[in-house]
Amino acid sequence: MAERRLNIMSIPIDIRRGWWVRLAVRVDGPETRSRHTRADGGGSTMQRSWKRRLLAALALAALLGTVPVPAAAAGYKVISNGVVVSDVQAEMVDGQLMTAVGPFAESLGYKASYDSKSKMITVYKSGYWLTMWIGTHLAFQNDREVWSPVKPYIKNGQAMVPAWWLAVRLGADVSYANGTLTVSNGYKAPQPATGVNPNPRPDSPFADPTYVFPFPQGATYSAYADTMGASRYWDGQTFGHEGTDIPAPHGTPIVAVASGTIVRYGWNTLGGYRITIELDDHPGYYFYYAHLSGYAPGLKLGSHVKKGQLLGYVGSTGEGPEGTSGKFIDHLHFGIYDSNWKPINSYPLLKYWEGNKVKL
Repeated sequence: MAERRLNIMSIPIDIRRGWWVRLAVRVDGPETRSRHTRADGGGSTMQRSWKRRLLAALALAALLGTVPVPAAAAGYKVISNGVVVSDVQAEMVDGQLMTAVGPFAESLGYKASYDSKSKMITVYKSGYWLTMWIGTHLAFQNDREVWSPVKPYIKNGQAMVPAWWLAVRLGADVSYANGTLTVSNGYKAPQPATGVNPNPRPDSPFADPTYVFPFPQGATYSAYADTMGASRYWDGQTFGHEGTDIPAPHGTPIVAVASGTIVRYGWNTLGGYRITIELDDHPGYYFYYAHLSGYAPGLKLGSHVKKGQLLGYVGSTGEGPEGTSGKFIDHLHFGIYDSNWKPINSYPLLKYWEGNKVKL
């Protein structure tokens, strides 16, 4: 099962000595909360005390509400291999020290890039890559789905990421004391094995070398992981993921992996605009393409499509009434179902088909 949300140990923060934390404790400590519950009883002295504490609490909230944490004023620093990472002032957000990803990654011998259109951050070197997106916890480390403890964001033109979490992901040694995070290269990220076929043919009737990858030649897409069975959450319910998510820019063309007939078409509450195709050479088995931003012209329920034919375009539709979009990053959800509509893991097959792409 793919790795899910990480229980990363929070950076030890020595800010409890700060005046504003002490004030917050005094205003809304356990004793004060118990008095709040008794505000309608007791004498006028208690009521005046409660009102004073309430006003103090409101004043404190107004003072601190404009920023998630005391950022630059706290004097946080990130030192990587003896050099202060200083392009953008480090700041604490939700217990994580945030730093500019570009200079931080480069200080550890990695390269970093940011695509403003897809909001994708990539940190990479030979044999290793890590992909993140602005505004979401989702990330991919090589072929594994991971989660950032704080959503990356843009500050002063720089993508800000959690320094401790990223350093650990990059194999660095990390320590923290007195507002300073110190990072140094520990071990080298593992290199890919040589002389081994990275995508061996799966033991599956769908491991057909004539099937094609759902994106055509020249299409841009990000790393994807085996997330079959991983927990998903929607409308207060938890369920297992039934396919493979391939992040790609909005509007990326999607083609049919194999020939067949469209048996489901249109809106699905979870899948958004989707197409389900029953395979010609495996009747009773289905390939499922979801979260499309639009369909190719001329398609409808009952249409026959050929392998490599354009089906539609990548989007982020779903998880709501028709037209809902943008609740997650743009990607293609690809699934496989048997005659009883039980899901089959599509990840190893996608990796196998990845070397066979059509030209549109």
